[in-house]
Amino acid sequence: MSDQIKPQPGILDIALYEGGKAHVAGVANVVKLSSNENPFGPSDRAKEAFARTVHSLHRYPVTDHAALRMAIADVHGLDAGRIICGAGSDEIITFLCQAYAGPKDEVVFTEHGFLMYRISSMAVGATPVEVPERERTADIDAILAACNRRTKLVFLANPNNPTGTMVSAAEVARLAAGLPPQAILVLDGAYAEYVEGYDGGAALVDARDNVVMTRTFSKIYGLGGLRIGWGYGPKHIIDVLNRIRGPFN
Repeated sequence: MSDQIKPQPGILDIALYEGGKAHVAGVANVVKLSSNENPFGPSDRAKEAFARTVHSLHRYPVTDHAALRMAIADVHGLDAGRIICGAGSDEIITFLCQAYAGPKDEVVFTEHGFLMYRISSMAVGATPVEVPERERTADIDAILAACNRRTKLVFLANPNNPTGTMVSAAEVARLAAGLPPQAILVLDGAYAEYVEGYDGGAALVDARDNVVMTRTFSKIYGLGGLRIGWGYGPKHIIDVLNRIRGPFN
């Protein structure tokens, strides 16, 4: 291999993501829990809708995801123009890092946060900053103390996996208000549907210009194999993310 062909600095420092094993030699029935896949699968109506698409699989999808964005907006009471769709919510996380972080910047997250926070930040040359939790719960004061003029993104999974803990709406609002002016708070709501009466942070997104919410169809909707995620944020941020989004993602 040529020693002249090298990736960008820091890429080889990224540990390969290793998912849970779905198959183990000598074990007939492997129950994989690591990815929190919905054991019931998608609803019958979702299966029927999927079956209706088989005759158009040779066609590229529309580039603006208008029908899906409108449906999401209708269900959650949101502005469809401020919704972006992606191949899982992890693609939205990647977009945010690509658009807003880079060398000499820092990306902050808690010690038991989603692994893609670290991977996506390192992939763009930014420095990942892992903040200790308090009794397996995000410590807002510690997160704020870790922020500085180099902080560009702060990721908070709420509720968090795998700890199962959650930060109150008041504490999340305090975090958003206390961030440096150049920083964006990203609320990862992959498990928002499992909390009764919780909007995943949508109200805070509407109230501020530095907060983005990410959501997914992989968990409660049982559609992990289809890779459908979405984000909701201020128009100026969603516009930026759409500029780097692939047309047929």
